[in-house]
Amino acid sequence: MQPDLREPVVLSGLSTYPCIQANGLTAAHPAVEELLLQAGLDSANPFAPWIRPGMRVLVKPNWVRHAAEGWSDIDSLVTHTSIVRPIVELAARALRNGAGTYSGEILLADAPLQSANFELTLAQCGLPSLLAHWRSEGLPVRLRDLRRVVAETDDTTGIVKSTHRAPGDPSGDTIVDLGSQSRLEALISEQERFGVSNYDSATTSDHHRLGTHRYRIANSMLDCDVVINLPKWKTHVKTGVTGALKNFIGVNCDKAYLPHYRLGSPKQGGDEYPDSMTGAWLARLRPWFERVMPEDWIRSARKSLIASNKRPINGFVFGGAWPGNDTLWRTIHDMVWIARWLGSNGVKRNSPRVILTLLDAIVAGQADGPLRPEPAQLGCLLLGLDPGRIDVTAAALSGFDWKSIPMLSHLQDREARSITSFDPLGALPEPRMQLTPPLTWAQNLAIKEKSLVAA
Repeated sequence: MQPDLREPVVLSGLSTYPCIQANGLTAAHPAVEELLLQAGLDSANPFAPWIRPGMRVLVKPNWVRHAAEGWSDIDSLVTHTSIVRPIVELAARALRNGAGTYSGEILLADAPLQSANFELTLAQCGLPSLLAHWRSEGLPVRLRDLRRVVAETDDTTGIVKSTHRAPGDPSGDTIVDLGSQSRLEALISEQERFGVSNYDSATTSDHHRLGTHRYRIANSMLDCDVVINLPKWKTHVKTGVTGALKNFIGVNCDKAYLPHYRLGSPKQGGDEYPDSMTGAWLARLRPWFERVMPEDWIRSARKSLIASNKRPINGFVFGGAWPGNDTLWRTIHDMVWIARWLGSNGVKRNSPRVILTLLDAIVAGQADGPLRPEPAQLGCLLLGLDPGRIDVTAAALSGFDWKSIPMLSHLQDREARSITSFDPLGALPEPRMQLTPPLTWAQNLAIKEKSLVAA
């Protein structure tokens, strides 16, 4: 019998993460076991209700990017290894057969940004020692970088210097077309032009036009039996927040297939930036600046823009990084539907795939997330089978109003019934602290002024 984990189980009052042990391994966070017990799961084999010997399990952390000076510390940027470790080891326990050997496999995989140094990210997370340990123990764990495109990027400015093709998922990938079922279909017009920062907008628009909405999905995702979703809770300049729902962006192997905004301002039929000349000029001149200006000058200009953004009126919006972005939440809902319903070769499953989410919100990311977040000690872990409910609950704990976040408010839509059973009338927890929103979202997140629960 499977436990009913549609309502998230929340463990709060947590401090920080365990330190790396003397043997170089990151310890398993003891709170993970406590959370599983609180959820009513068997301590000997907590994942037995969903995982059986012979299955393929996808474990999907958030490894969006390596940490760099002036960007973020690693703890507020990615899923912490002390959370990943117990989940992988408990999933392996569920794959043990009667003979005491493992049958099946665990795929530990993500498609981070093209600018991410994957090896450096793993090193900063302490993964190499842990992977060696798992190999010595015979655990059937396979590590996978799912990206088809990798970039060389200047860490200070964020400028992409060059790109090259990457191997992608060792199991290959499949182009799936959601057609008119895509949430993006409602935006389509003859003049529609979709964009993704640092990618060719013509390519993106070619994959998303009237009646056609193609994504390039890792076969590691499509061929798996169960997904264990391990997102990091952060603010996000394009979607307000990022957590359980948005983590599925990382099973698409080429981000040129992922519309993030529509080119232009609302008056032009877009949502890349507000109706202002500043946004239009920034969008037009940015590629030229990056191509011809000295890097030292660009670093200085970027610092000036950040200083300008700290003023009450922010005119420096580009790349869809504002509440008027009506595109990216639709792409995210599409990706969650794919994870829930599509199997091998992109064929629809007879029943939805199990997605078990454990959200890492012990050290959350606030302010200029998701790539330059400031750490916030939210002190929570959330567990559940409904990623939509997980995110709404986390938003409430963070002091945000879910109704002001399109990615969450549209969970009420009839079309979202296939990815969530979220009830807008359900009770939500009181805030544990007030996270600082991205600057462009400060007014739209309708920050609650209630007294906060003591951490």
